[in-house]
Amino acid sequence: MRQLVQLQKQANDFKTLNAELIFIFREESEGADGLKKIKERTKTDFTLAVDLNKTSSMAYSSKKMTFDNFVIDKKGNVKAVIQGTLKERATADLLLQHLKEIEGK
Repeated sequence: MRQLVQLQKQANDFKTLNAELIFIFREESEGADGLKKIKERTKTDFTLAVDLNKTSSMAYSSKKMTFDNFVIDKKGNVKAVIQGTLKERATADLLLQHLKEIEGK
């Protein structure tokens, strides 16, 4: 959740680049109710989703306890994969850097 809070602080920078941040949770045992609690606690505007069965998200992060971030362009092409761990995740600055490269800025 620390990453979510940190990214929310720069939400306007992401909006300026027309970027949409989507977070997929695989470990949220309370499902949609848990996501509502996270949204309230973090005061985030970002889209939160849950994949408890790991049916879709497993294709992106197949290793246990991986917290990778994917930068995807408007056409749906993965432009960057930023590997993350439980303690070290992609920063807003790093994500914004990749988004600016896509936009040619």
